[in-house]
Amino acid sequence: MKPATQKKRRFTRRGFLKAAGWTAAGLTVTYFVGREFAPVMASMRAPDFEEGTAWIKVDLDGTVRMLSPVHEMGQGSSLGLAQIVAEELNVDVEDIQVSLPSTNDVTRLQVTVGSSGTSNNARPLAEAAAGLREELRQRAAKQVGLDAHALGDAKGGFTTPEGQVVTFADIVTGTNEVIDLGDLPDATSYTFDPGREKVQVGKTALQVQGRDIVTGKEVYALDVRLPNMTYGRGVPAPVAGAQIVDVDDGGVSSMPGVIKVVVDKERNFAGIVAETPSVLDAALEQMTVQWDSPSSYTQKDIDAMIDVDIALLAGELDSILENDDVAQDQVWTVDRRQDLPIVEHATIERRSAVIQFSERDGREVVEIWAGTQDMFVNQKKAAAELGWSTDRVTVHLMRVGGGFGGRATYDVVRDAVLLGREVDRPVKVVWSLRDEFLADRTRPPSSHRVRIKADDDGKITEWWHAFVSGHVMFNDFLLPEGGLSLVRKLFHDIGATIGSHPFYTVDRRRIEFTDVELPFHVGQWRSLGATPNSLAAEAAVEELARTLNLDPISLRMQNLGPEQDRLKTCLTKLKTICAARPLPEDAEVGRGYAAAIFAEQTHVAMAFDVSYEKENEQIRIDRCYCVLDPGFVFSPDQVKAQIEGGTMMAIGQVLVEGAPIDDGSISAYGFFDYPIATIDHAPEFEIELISDPSVAPSGVGEAALIAALPALVNAIRAATGYRASKLPIDEDDLVATINTKG
Repeated sequence: MKPATQKKRRFTRRGFLKAAGWTAAGLTVTYFVGREFAPVMASMRAPDFEEGTAWIKVDLDGTVRMLSPVHEMGQGSSLGLAQIVAEELNVDVEDIQVSLPSTNDVTRLQVTVGSSGTSNNARPLAEAAAGLREELRQRAAKQVGLDAHALGDAKGGFTTPEGQVVTFADIVTGTNEVIDLGDLPDATSYTFDPGREKVQVGKTALQVQGRDIVTGKEVYALDVRLPNMTYGRGVPAPVAGAQIVDVDDGGVSSMPGVIKVVVDKERNFAGIVAETPSVLDAALEQMTVQWDSPSSYTQKDIDAMIDVDIALLAGELDSILENDDVAQDQVWTVDRRQDLPIVEHATIERRSAVIQFSERDGREVVEIWAGTQDMFVNQKKAAAELGWSTDRVTVHLMRVGGGFGGRATYDVVRDAVLLGREVDRPVKVVWSLRDEFLADRTRPPSSHRVRIKADDDGKITEWWHAFVSGHVMFNDFLLPEGGLSLVRKLFHDIGATIGSHPFYTVDRRRIEFTDVELPFHVGQWRSLGATPNSLAAEAAVEELARTLNLDPISLRMQNLGPEQDRLKTCLTKLKTICAARPLPEDAEVGRGYAAAIFAEQTHVAMAFDVSYEKENEQIRIDRCYCVLDPGFVFSPDQVKAQIEGGTMMAIGQVLVEGAPIDDGSISAYGFFDYPIATIDHAPEFEIELISDPSVAPSGVGEAALIAALPALVNAIRAATGYRASKLPIDEDDLVATINTKG
């Protein structure tokens, strides 16, 4: 007997566009945005040329519409991409109508992580828009009876040698056509022509949805309101791995305004649907869920699990990433340890989703509105939860207030599915702040030891970096639950090792690493392991300069090979900027530096000026300097905003952030337990961007973070003598260091 097979549905662009509601008259160009990697896994496949899945459209009135190929989280990728379309089509970026897609609008959308949204989509989008421009030029030429080469560019159209303007609206009248990118005429991208003066790209422009945000329009999932909508929420597990033993609803089933108490022990879920948020809160307070929790742990337990020195006493670590002939028992010029704590995402916008079940073509379907970094993984997992095919599940992508890797999982959408299927009305699920912290996939703690051997002139000859970390990438975001344990046993966590290979030219290097299983949720956090590894390395390099009494920037420059010319340029410009602002002659004022390369593409050099206020016994961060080279910069204001945001995250980690462990588990439930940096911590910024149209654009969201953290630690060391070998800084140790210093 042959096994049953599932017939593969044939995809046609015209049929898909018709289903998506884009068949109104106009001219539409499809382009590609990537495909999924595997079922019910993160949509990791980068864009390729095999499948057209999104489009730019010119309507009958000449309006240009664009579906964003990225999940918008405030990073500004949608704006930068819209500026590219505007540049190619000779229109103002403000006149382009940008929409976030649903799973009905595109067939694939790559997960938005790793600061990759702009870099992955800029070139294909520019080629699609350029091809559309030349297609329109040919059609305009046919209308006026001229050769296409005779038509010049005009705003929103073309011009004849006699000055007659043919607008897009003139060209597409009566047209209802979908054109594949491969069918367009050859075209040269205006955006990526380094000799062409840019009109839209590289200029100041209003953030996509910016006006809608400040005028209160429906932008976030929290804004969605449907007729007859109800409110629901699940009871979060108190610790990772906890299982429901029993549920006592406390009589809330008969409470006025309570619609349904949902208990599903098989799915380890309990929750309530109510008429109003206030009734929901009261009912959840009254309901009691008994959990069978795993073994408890203490801070001392976690410290011992990730202690790099304890691990090294047992011999070499599990994974040897580089293994040159390094004499491990020699006298090192610098031998520095760095420990980092558990870090939460701590986003201010709470997770939310709205769900509505209905019937279409004789079968039940569902629509979900959610802010996420991966709408297709949520679609696939929701379909699997319901036992449905994915075409019965539509996810409408909403804006995210801040992702940082924490919004790529199937979490609040799962709550909405489990609650929404139990009632015949729409359900809005909004997590509480406590829910956010309990369910967060934290950045795991890590412990590093960096040893450097150098001559008296600062030339580094040997480098040894050993570190221990919890898992970063190997979690339920990337892998199906069933194969997670096996993969963790067979392979080292690739996320934790990012940025561990030094970009300095060193004769002999040894990099070794061990990842450990931790008893709490871990996952992606902005830059993955690049921030901890950069901190360990750059703090050690600054300590080397201090030990040898050498200029920190000059020391870095002499240890960079010719392949690092872009980073050398950043450091040279940083030195010039800092030299123009000499520090006052004060014992408690200092400047620290750091350099970094994010994803082998974005180059950055940073410095901080820090002072210590004796009367308040506080660190004051006075100024931050940043020189960033991300290749071609499309939207400078958005890049600068990303630098400032990443820097504030770094400040928080150095000064205040670290999840506490109490009563046997992580005990951060809000911003009283887990403070973050505020406007009071913000320095003045001096930012210089290096933009080169001949260099492909690269990510910026995480680049500043991985340089800012060590630069700030180094500035505090310069100002106070305090070596922040464990974060966040210990105020008592800091004061003791200051007092000892004099």
